[in-house]
Amino acid sequence: MLGDIDGPHRLWVRDPLKGSALAYVIVRDDAVDLRHAAARRLDRRLAGAPPMRLPPGFAPTSFQRRRLCMLLDILDAALDRERTGITTHEIARRHVYPAMTIGRGNEWKSSAERRRTQRLIDEALALMDGGYRALLRG
Repeated sequence: MLGDIDGPHRLWVRDPLKGSALAYVIVRDDAVDLRHAAARRLDRRLAGAPPMRLPPGFAPTSFQRRRLCMLLDILDAALDRERTGITTHEIARRHVYPAMTIGRGNEWKSSAERRRTQRLIDEALALMDGGYRALLRG
């Protein structure tokens, strides 16, 4: 890990030989442009140039960051259901709608809030089951 003002560089240096030149291996996938931008940013840093701004796609927006944090909280709660017995209603009240006044029963079962909460639970589980890879590709 190499620190930088706009965010750290995460490197994996494999079997470096003392005095030998470094080489970059860039995977050619959907994120190849982003990977090239990361390599250019690292080159600038290693050459002593002033830090450059992060290219678009490197970091989530504040809205995306809040949503991802909420999805992680929902995932933690959903995965802990067996131990804690937490319900979808309680997940909604704690993580999605903190000021929710909808009670349990028919009002909750037929509410848009319940359907949205279930979609968010499904999205959090899908991210855990590999959907995060698409997220990383941008």
